[in-house]
Order: sequence, then C-alpha cells, then structure tokens
Amino acid sequence: MTVRARLSALQGRGLRQVAGRAGWNFADQAVSSATNMVLSLLAARALSVDGFGAFSVAFTIYTFLISGGRSLISRPLAVRFAAASQADFRTASQATTGATVVLGIVSGVVVAAVGLSMSGDLGTSLLCMGVLLPGLLLQDAWRVVFTTEGRPSAAFVNDLVWGLVQIGLVIAVLALDRESAVTVLLAWGGAALVAAVLGCVQFRGLPRVLASAGWMRDQRDLLKYYFASFITIMGANQLTLLLIAALGTAADVGALRAAQVVLGPLNLVGYALSAFAIPEISRRKLSGRRAVQAAGALSAVLVAANLVWGGIMLALPDRVGVALLGASWEAAQSVLPATLVGLVAIAVGFGASSLLVALGYARETFRINCLLAPGFLVFGLGGLELWGAPGAALGLSLAQVVVAPAIWWRVLVLMRGGRGGDGRPPADGPGAAQAPALDRA
Repeated sequence: MTVRARLSALQGRGLRQVAGRAGWNFADQAVSSATNMVLSLLAARALSVDGFGAFSVAFTIYTFLISGGRSLISRPLAVRFAAASQADFRTASQATTGATVVLGIVSGVVVAAVGLSMSGDLGTSLLCMGVLLPGLLLQDAWRVVFTTEGRPSAAFVNDLVWGLVQIGLVIAVLALDRESAVTVLLAWGGAALVAAVLGCVQFRGLPRVLASAGWMRDQRDLLKYYFASFITIMGANQLTLLLIAALGTAADVGALRAAQVVLGPLNLVGYALSAFAIPEISRRKLSGRRAVQAAGALSAVLVAANLVWGGIMLALPDRVGVALLGASWEAAQSVLPATLVGLVAIAVGFGASSLLVALGYARETFRINCLLAPGFLVFGLGGLELWGAPGAALGLSLAQVVVAPAIWWRVLVLMRGGRGGDGRPPADGPGAAQAPALDRA
C-alpha cells in the first residue's frame, strides 16, 4: 500500500469514528429528551394541579443546577483534558465528579432546608429533592465524562438505563395508585442514583470528593469567566421574563413559553451538537482556517435544522397545533415567526461560540455575553411596549441577531492572529499553560 493510500485509509477511518461519535451523541440526547418528555406527560396526567406544580418546581431546580454544574465544574474537563493522557483524564474526571457530588450535597441541604420551612406538597417535594440531588447531578456528570472521553455510547447506555428504570418505576407507582409529587420524584431520582452507580462501574472508578477543592482551584482562571457568564445570561433572561410578566401580562410570557415548546426539538439538535463539538475541537486542537471551517460547518448544520423544523411548524395546520397545545396554540402562533428568527441567529453564531468555548477563550465568551444580556432587556422590553408579546419575541430575537456577527468577528480575529483583543496571548485560551496536574495521591 502506498503512502497516499495509507493516509487516505487513515482519514477515512478517522471520519467514520467522528461520524460515529456524533451519532451516539445525538442518540444520547434523544433518549434524554424523550425520557424527560414522557416523565412530564405522565406526571401531568397523574398528579393534581398542586402536585404537578410541586413536581415542576423541583424539576426546575434540577434543570438550573444541571446547567450550573456543567458550566462551573464540568466544562474545563472538555476544554483542557479531552486530549490528555488516559491517566490525567481519569484523575481529572474523578475530581470533576467529586466536585459535582459536593455541589449536589450543598445544594441538597439548602433545598431540603427550604422544604422543611414550607408545608404541603411543595414542602415535601423540596425536602425529597434535597435528598435526591447528589445522585441526579452525578449521573449527568458521568454523561459529560463519557462524551469528553470519546465514548458517547457509554453515555447513551447510562441514559437509556436511567430512562427505562425511571419510567418503569413511575408506571409501577401509578399502577399501585400511589401517585403523588413525592413518589414520582422518588421514582425519578432513585433511577438516577441507579444510573450514577452504573456510571462508576462503566468508568471503573469512583468520584474523588476530596479532590474537588483542588479541581476548582486549578481551573479558577476559566471558572471565574464561566461563573460570570452563567450569572449574566441566566439573570438577564429571567429578569426580562419577569419584567415582561409585570409590565405586560402573564399571557405574554405564556405565549413565549408555548412557542419554545413548539420549537423545543431544536434544543435536542443544539445540545447534541454542542456535546459532540466542544471535546472534538479541543481534542484536535484546531486553529486557523481549519477551526473557522469547522465552526462554519457546525453553524450550517444547525441553521438548516432550524429552518426545516421552523418551516414545518409555521405551516402546521391549526387542528394539529390545537391537538398538541390546546388553547395555547393560538398564542404560540402569534410569536412563532419572531422566536424562530432568534433561534436561527443563535444557530448562525453557534459554531463560533462553540469554537471559543472549546479552545478555552472563556474571557471572550464572557465579553460576548455582556453584550447579549442588556440586549435581552432593552430589545425585549422595547418590543413588548410597541407590539405586545410578538414584539417582545422579536426583541429577544434581535438581541441574538446583533450578537451573532460579533461572535464571528472575534473568532476571525483570534484565528488569524492567535491573540486576544489586547494584543497578548489570551490568559485563558490555548496559548495558556495547562492547569496543574492534580494530585494523584
């Protein structure tokens, strides 16, 4: 076999491996999203209004902490250790999962304490949630570990087991006529604990709780920007929605939420692409033209998915929409086109933002978020004042439209010169020294 033929064979094998990892990532996200949807539907049908409300509050807390845990604990693993040696990766993974367990314990104590101070379904649900949080967060942390390691099939198996066990337990609860917010939560969280233990078996190791402080200290140059970005975007988003409800009506917020439900499957594609792209880019240490091309390809895939699904939803017959959302369909229709504009804008910037994250440009990502946060408030509330809910949706989308070119401009500058905006190698980018090796003792 000639040298050229060998190179061609190696490239073909590499492409097949990358495509395989991408497929497993998508399958894993599909299983996770489908399981959450089935669980929510079962809970909505089985529980009382108050019971489902208590369950929803607990699930919202979980969603918030999952997002925070990934941003503040797990992301440095994908950014800095995707291409590390097996020994270094295992050490970093154990420290990451250990820090996640600590987050689960601390947040669980807080949530349980709040639950003890309250009565009714909500109080008992929060108390139950406080006990379940360590297992729930650890299960998600194993997903990140397996994906970063290049084994998304292991994440898929773990999520599949969690999904089958939790659905089975919830159905058993319903069959025994023991349905309540607490029993549904116990079935859901208990299944997560089973999957978390399975993750330890799949990894062949345990979380190292005592290494969590060292992990957070060693990654502080990245984490300070991740934390600031998380607080900035989360705070601006929630504040904007609260102000829309206060200055407009609850129906305005309901319309925005209904449109998000209709376009929800696009989140599946976005999450799967992100889980695949960040460790892949970091592992391959892409730079220059190749990095820009990879970012462009990611954006193109997500833009195409948004346009196809969005077009289908815009053309959906009213009878089908009413069957899906009931009375909320009319409200969703009024804001659907404007909401889709924002999702397409996010897709345009997706590849560039993924590249910044994967290459460790946390400071640049934070600067972009500092532009986006006030855009939510100014455009969102301005649109509400002019045109009600459709105007608010358009305003929120315009904030994304303004930011997308800024993300690409920063990427083109950085990939051309390899330097930050101040002319020096970025302290938190690929030119920075790797985080100190964690103590293996």
